[in-house]
Amino acid sequence: MSRKVIYIASTEELAGKSVVTISLALKAKELGKKVGYFKPIGLGSILSPTGEVIDEDVETMKEILGLEREIDLICPIVLGRGEFLEGFDRSKIPEYVDKITTSYEKSSQDKEIMLIEGPPSLSVGSFLGSPVPKLAADFDAKILLVSRVKDDFVVDELLQARDCCIKWQVSPFGVILNRVPTDKTAKVEQVIKPFLEENGLDVLGVIPEDKVLSSLTVREIFESLGGKIIAGKEGLDNMVQTFLIGAMTTESAVRYFRKATNKLVITGGDRTDVIFAALETGTSALILTGNLHPSVKILPRADDLGVPIILVPHDTYTTLQMMQRIVGRIKPEDRMRITIARKLLEENVNWKKILA
Repeated sequence: MSRKVIYIASTEELAGKSVVTISLALKAKELGKKVGYFKPIGLGSILSPTGEVIDEDVETMKEILGLEREIDLICPIVLGRGEFLEGFDRSKIPEYVDKITTSYEKSSQDKEIMLIEGPPSLSVGSFLGSPVPKLAADFDAKILLVSRVKDDFVVDELLQARDCCIKWQVSPFGVILNRVPTDKTAKVEQVIKPFLEENGLDVLGVIPEDKVLSSLTVREIFESLGGKIIAGKEGLDNMVQTFLIGAMTTESAVRYFRKATNKLVITGGDRTDVIFAALETGTSALILTGNLHPSVKILPRADDLGVPIILVPHDTYTTLQMMQRIVGRIKPEDRMRITIARKLLEENVNWKKILA
């Protein structure tokens, strides 16, 4: 059976690989293709029912595609975030590499299209001698780069990624420019896209930023962060589109908070002035860091307004990082986001060329 293998990679985390992968997988299934999914190296983010640390994206894809393979076959290597070397025996690196290869062979059996999802960047896996371009070459896969457009430096990131791939004698099949802000759409089409194509990168899609995909509910944030809800439980379904740090004077906070809608404010429990300013300017939720409890007079007001106050043990920076990691994630039961993601792909990406 002839098989098309697409390796969906990115230059940084939060580019939108998972959303693109889900959308391509569902489109391929709609076309009647036998679709497989594989993630050679994942990042541990949730616990499985048996207590093992697994990659949440893999669990999601397994359920959406109805894959019968075991999780550790679909994703044979799972790293911790930031610290993982202690768990690897350097003398067994060939065994780890062989595990990736044999797992891929089993996962791809009888599949017409294999979608391989990369880690946060092309370099992850280098400590095993298996960065993304090397594995793509081993699997005879075409690399599809997904990159979030924040500014003009996206060009440098993609050109560097191209050169990294060429080093391993593979070339990117194409590029998807993702999460493009509305005010940058014209520039992307008229400047960035032509520049990339002049430099040998075929732009196969320009996907605009979508507010629903970029939004979270307070409930999703709470489930991800943990902590304790100390007020405003009625507002757990409030939408959050903006994260703000409350580390300024009261006067500045009021002006700052009034400019943002559907916001979540992160501050310390000892900042009573900032907390009241947030409550009185239409806030979706408050996260109080460092397990610092606020003044008791704040809690009744939060209950009245339906603004959840979540107490967490983390510092502000760690809390913000944790929340950013879940932006854009899709769960199997999230039909609305899945529908939006598929529509964005169909309308803005040359999916026929990718899946042909």
